[in-house]
Amino acid sequence: MSNRAFLLLYLLCLGLCVGAVYGARAAVAAIPAAATPELDQSVAVAIPPKPQTELDRGPGDPDAQGAHYDEATCDRYQGDFRDVCYHALARQRAPRDLDGALMACQVVQRKRLRMECQADVAELHVGTDLQAARAVCPGIPARKWRDQCSFGIAMALVPIEPRQALAACEDAGIWRDFCRHDVLGEVSVYDLELVLEVCGREEGDLLTRKTCWHGIGKYIGRVDLARAFAACERVPLGPAGVYRENCVHGMGWAAGERFGDAGLSHCRSVGALEDSCRLGVAFQIERSQPQEANDICRSVGRSDLRDHCLAWLSR
Repeated sequence: MSNRAFLLLYLLCLGLCVGAVYGARAAVAAIPAAATPELDQSVAVAIPPKPQTELDRGPGDPDAQGAHYDEATCDRYQGDFRDVCYHALARQRAPRDLDGALMACQVVQRKRLRMECQADVAELHVGTDLQAARAVCPGIPARKWRDQCSFGIAMALVPIEPRQALAACEDAGIWRDFCRHDVLGEVSVYDLELVLEVCGREEGDLLTRKTCWHGIGKYIGRVDLARAFAACERVPLGPAGVYRENCVHGMGWAAGERFGDAGLSHCRSVGALEDSCRLGVAFQIERSQPQEANDICRSVGRSDLRDHCLAWLSR
């Protein structure tokens, strides 16, 4: 594939990923307001996945496809192509050369992409110098990307020090709940006991508590769905059963992510919580398989969950 075709494909993926960000945020907005009594929120399933960025695990990753970038290559392009190339160059430099990476970000013309570039560089530099990485975030002008910078640092800390990663989420501002969900979800794959301990503290409002349990089902489910359900069975029921429901919803999300609408077959093993699992599948596939997602919502037995599922799809 030529460099130009490669970057064109790259930009196409860029637009799709940004769309996913706003879909995720809309899902969270569909949850009833905190002023509503908690038991009235019992049917609302919390689903805050990490906001996908334009280069998240895509061709711009430093290690992706063994690609190598430099100024001479990037300067052959114009407009968005050039910006994407310099963003990739910054990510390539970020683990070992913070200053060089930030210099590459400054060449990016589009302001939004430049700020995302800075946030990516900070995340990728965590393993080299945590304090230097953190110092990048306050200099990002827009709150969205400044908070995303702290979120990325928290995620980078997960394999290094999980408790420190969770503490770092407190600096993630608008992404705090997303951050806690993803950090605890990642940690639950290899240290479920720690996550059960943290979620069991009952910290924050109902949404915060639900997202804590949801991440367990989603992240373990990405690895092993049977193991995810076994983990969910250890989750306390919570008010009106919403804690365990959210865990099983996360498991359904993982099943949809892995198998599309065929992931429904994995919901049959969860007994009375099958409807929550079905919602998870529907929510995950609604962009790629909208009609199948709608059919799944209509097949949900519990009227409260069915109504919530259909409302979420029509948001």
